[in-house]
Amino acid sequence: MANEARITSGLAITTGKIVYSSKPTSFNADVAGAKGPVPGAIAVSTEGTDVDFSELTTPGLCRIQNQDATNYVTYGIWDPENSKFFPLGELLAGETYPLRLSRDLQEEFQTGTGTTGANTNRLRFKANTTTCTVLIEAFEV
Repeated sequence: MANEARITSGLAITTGKIVYSSKPTSFNADVAGAKGPVPGAIAVSTEGTDVDFSELTTPGLCRIQNQDATNYVTYGIWDPENSKFFPLGELLAGETYPLRLSRDLQEEFQTGTGTTGANTNRLRFKANTTTCTVLIEAFEV
Protein backbone atom coordinates (compact mmCIF):
# COMPACT_ATOMS: atom_id res chain seq x y z
CA MET A 1 0.00 0.00 0.00
CA ALA A 2 1.06 3.62 -0.40
CA ASN A 3 -0.11 7.15 0.31
CA GLU A 4 -2.16 6.23 3.39
CA ALA A 5 -1.59 9.65 5.00
CA ARG A 6 -2.27 13.16 3.72
CA ILE A 7 -0.40 16.08 5.29
CA THR A 8 -1.56 19.66 4.70
CA SER A 9 0.16 22.81 5.98
CA GLY A 10 0.20 26.53 5.35
CA LEU A 11 1.32 29.80 6.91
CA ALA A 12 -0.19 33.29 6.64
CA ILE A 13 1.31 36.35 8.38
CA THR A 14 0.01 39.92 8.27
CA THR A 15 1.76 42.41 10.53
CA GLY A 16 3.06 45.88 9.75
CA LYS A 17 4.66 45.76 6.31
CA ILE A 18 4.78 41.97 6.24
CA VAL A 19 2.03 40.32 4.25
CA TYR A 20 2.90 36.70 3.61
CA SER A 21 0.90 33.66 2.60
CA SER A 22 2.41 30.34 1.68
CA LYS A 23 0.75 28.38 -1.01
CA PRO A 24 -1.40 25.72 0.60
CA THR A 25 0.81 22.68 0.43
CA SER A 26 -0.16 19.07 0.85
CA PHE A 27 1.42 15.75 0.10
CA ASN A 28 0.79 12.07 0.66
CA ALA A 29 2.98 9.80 2.78
CA ASP A 30 3.29 6.07 3.30
CA VAL A 31 2.24 4.49 6.58
CA ALA A 32 3.31 0.85 6.41
CA GLY A 33 2.96 0.15 10.13
CA ALA A 34 -0.26 -0.84 11.86
CA LYS A 35 0.31 0.83 15.24
CA GLY A 36 -0.72 4.25 16.51
CA PRO A 37 -1.69 6.74 17.64
CA VAL A 38 0.56 6.50 20.71
CA PRO A 39 1.23 7.45 23.47
CA GLY A 40 -1.82 9.77 23.64
CA ALA A 41 -2.32 12.48 26.28
CA ILE A 42 0.52 12.77 28.78
CA ALA A 43 1.04 14.99 31.84
CA VAL A 44 4.12 17.15 31.22
CA SER A 45 5.92 18.43 34.31
CA THR A 46 8.16 21.48 34.71
CA GLU A 47 11.12 19.12 35.24
CA GLY A 48 10.38 17.38 31.94
CA THR A 49 8.56 14.26 30.81
CA ASP A 50 10.00 11.75 28.34
CA VAL A 51 7.74 10.46 25.56
CA ASP A 52 7.39 6.67 25.45
CA PHE A 53 7.31 5.34 21.90
CA SER A 54 8.07 1.73 22.93
CA GLU A 55 4.83 0.46 21.34
CA LEU A 56 6.18 1.47 17.91
CA THR A 57 9.05 -0.25 16.11
CA THR A 58 9.86 2.96 14.18
CA PRO A 59 7.90 6.12 15.06
CA GLY A 60 7.17 8.30 12.04
CA LEU A 61 4.29 10.69 11.45
CA CYS A 62 3.25 12.48 14.61
CA ARG A 63 0.91 15.23 15.79
CA ILE A 64 1.59 17.18 18.96
CA GLN A 65 -0.88 19.46 20.74
CA ASN A 66 -0.61 21.49 23.93
CA GLN A 67 -4.00 21.09 25.58
CA ASP A 68 -3.33 23.68 28.29
CA ALA A 69 -5.36 26.90 28.01
CA THR A 70 -2.67 29.18 29.48
CA ASN A 71 0.87 27.77 29.59
CA TYR A 72 3.40 26.82 26.96
CA VAL A 73 5.60 23.73 26.76
CA THR A 74 9.06 23.27 25.27
CA TYR A 75 10.12 20.11 23.46
CA GLY A 76 13.51 18.76 22.50
CA ILE A 77 16.00 15.95 23.06
CA TRP A 78 16.92 14.71 26.54
CA ASP A 79 20.32 13.02 26.92
CA PRO A 80 20.10 11.07 30.19
CA GLU A 81 23.78 10.09 30.17
CA ASN A 82 24.82 13.75 30.45
CA SER A 83 21.60 15.06 32.07
CA LYS A 84 21.26 17.63 29.28
CA PHE A 85 18.14 18.94 27.56
CA PHE A 86 18.44 20.33 24.03
CA PRO A 87 15.32 22.45 23.32
CA LEU A 88 14.02 22.41 19.76
CA GLY A 89 10.58 24.01 19.80
CA GLU A 90 7.62 25.32 21.76
CA LEU A 91 3.89 24.76 21.77
CA LEU A 92 1.95 27.75 23.03
CA ALA A 93 -1.39 27.20 24.76
CA GLY A 94 -3.74 25.29 22.44
CA GLU A 95 -1.27 24.97 19.55
CA THR A 96 -0.96 21.82 17.45
CA TYR A 97 1.56 20.79 14.77
CA PRO A 98 2.31 17.74 12.63
CA LEU A 99 5.87 16.47 12.33
CA ARG A 100 7.82 13.47 11.14
CA LEU A 101 10.00 11.92 13.81
CA SER A 102 13.51 10.86 12.84
CA ARG A 103 14.19 7.15 12.50
CA ASP A 104 17.30 7.91 14.60
CA LEU A 105 15.33 9.62 17.38
CA GLN A 106 16.68 7.55 20.27
CA GLU A 107 20.23 7.18 18.97
CA GLU A 108 23.11 8.91 20.70
CA PHE A 109 25.51 10.43 18.17
CA GLN A 110 29.12 10.64 19.25
CA THR A 111 32.62 11.22 17.98
CA GLY A 112 35.13 8.45 17.43
CA THR A 113 34.72 5.06 15.81
CA GLY A 114 31.18 4.53 14.54
CA THR A 115 28.44 7.10 14.43
CA THR A 116 25.99 6.15 17.14
CA GLY A 117 26.18 4.91 20.69
CA ALA A 118 23.59 3.72 23.17
CA ASN A 119 19.86 3.86 22.46
CA THR A 120 19.27 6.38 25.26
CA ASN A 121 18.24 9.81 23.92
CA ARG A 122 14.56 10.70 24.30
CA LEU A 123 12.02 13.21 23.06
CA ARG A 124 11.14 15.28 26.13
CA PHE A 125 8.51 17.92 26.83
CA LYS A 126 8.86 20.49 29.62
CA ALA A 127 6.04 22.65 30.96
CA ASN A 128 6.78 26.31 31.62
CA THR A 129 5.12 27.04 34.99
CA THR A 130 2.80 24.16 35.88
CA THR A 131 2.01 20.64 34.69
CA CYS A 132 0.32 20.66 31.26
CA THR A 133 -1.43 17.98 29.24
CA VAL A 134 0.13 17.37 25.83
CA LEU A 135 -1.44 15.12 23.23
CA ILE A 136 1.12 13.14 21.25
CA GLU A 137 -0.17 10.93 18.45
CA ALA A 138 2.63 9.01 16.72
CA PHE A 139 2.22 6.33 14.08
CA GLU A 140 4.54 3.53 13.04
CA VAL A 141 6.09 3.77 9.60
